[in-house]
Amino acid sequence: MEAQNNNELNELNAKKKAAYGTGIVVFILLIALTIGEYFVGSIAIGWSWPLWLIALIKAAFILRDYMHVNRLFSWNEESE
Repeated sequence: MEAQNNNELNELNAKKKAAYGTGIVVFILLIALTIGEYFVGSIAIGWSWPLWLIALIKAAFILRDYMHVNRLFSWNEESE
């Protein structure tokens, strides 16, 4: 019984560690996209479509990884 609890605890810790790592990577990507967005906006003043594209990419990352929208549509409550 105790071994099973240890295995479950190890799995939970591994999932938390993976989620934390993913969050850090997404955060770094959002920083890079924001810096790119700044330079595109300051250099190419008339270009609005790259700014919209970058904004949509950033919104997709935020929805998927920070707001966990994918959990709303999953059948299994334990998935991701």
